[in-house]
Amino acid sequence: MASPEADSRLIRSVLVPALEKIISNSSWRKHSKLGTECKSVLEREKLSDVETISNSQLPGVLHDSGSNELSLDESEVILSPLIKACSSGDLKIAEPALVCIQKLIAYGHLRGESDPTGGPDAKLLSRLIESVCKCCELGDEGVELLVLKTILSAVTSVQLRIHGDSLLEIVRTCYDIFLSSKNVVNQTTAKASLIQMLVIVFRRMEADSSTVPVQPIVVAELMEPPEKSGDEDGPMTTFVQGFISKVMQEIDGVLNQGTPVGSNGGATAHDGAFETRTSTTETTNPADLLDSTDKDMLDAKYWEMSMYKSALEGRKGELADGDVEKDDDLNIGP
Repeated sequence: MASPEADSRLIRSVLVPALEKIISNSSWRKHSKLGTECKSVLEREKLSDVETISNSQLPGVLHDSGSNELSLDESEVILSPLIKACSSGDLKIAEPALVCIQKLIAYGHLRGESDPTGGPDAKLLSRLIESVCKCCELGDEGVELLVLKTILSAVTSVQLRIHGDSLLEIVRTCYDIFLSSKNVVNQTTAKASLIQMLVIVFRRMEADSSTVPVQPIVVAELMEPPEKSGDEDGPMTTFVQGFISKVMQEIDGVLNQGTPVGSNGGATAHDGAFETRTSTTETTNPADLLDSTDKDMLDAKYWEMSMYKSALEGRKGELADGDVEKDDDLNIGP
């Protein structure tokens, strides 16, 4: 079993390069406070002892590995500069933060439930997801792919649970990139990522398990027939398929390494990995007692109703015009 010091190096090997790059790109006056905050985090990580961080009454959302859990305060101190970097509006500052967040998710260092109406830990994760989605406003093609990779990793992860408004924010981000990106590869990647997310959510709901195996979608099936699209879509299909498959494999590697799937080996079982942690206090929210698959079903219904609502609002003016025309026809007299 790895020592706490070795486990700690896992998260620091992801954080330190990103923070150092943010510092080097935020040396000018506008982002000087962000640079100072990143330097403070680096100093804390160099001087802190893992056991001291882990001994906290409030568990956080960052984990080195296994039972080595950082406190909520320490998690917020570490994630705060990453959130601010993503929200900075500066490409050179936001990009390393995005890379770092995606790796934290893919390697299983970020855990918990993202919910803007939940507790402090859920709100912290919600702010993180929101800042990631905001990066697509930068309009950079490379950042668009990084955003898609990060949010697909978040939905695919079994340690990080995305529900409610956070899930809708991710869906809107996929739509925004699909509609506004000037790069056809990014548009196709956004479409494929959204479909993969749908497959994951409903597959887990149907199987009543968070660890049910989910295969990557076949991107070629989303493309137009060869006789219509020609041969130029071949490289793009290969790229998008590789993009989706790589994200799925990264999450699957973490799952197979550290998450028990069940005593019967390959068989899928309901393992409670998505159940919200409850405490013995009397302040437990009844919604927290819902199983994750119940929440996934509620998310799906909420998602579906939101889409219907948007569609109806779009047709409201058209329907109103139709009613006026009918009234005019009825009023025709001698």
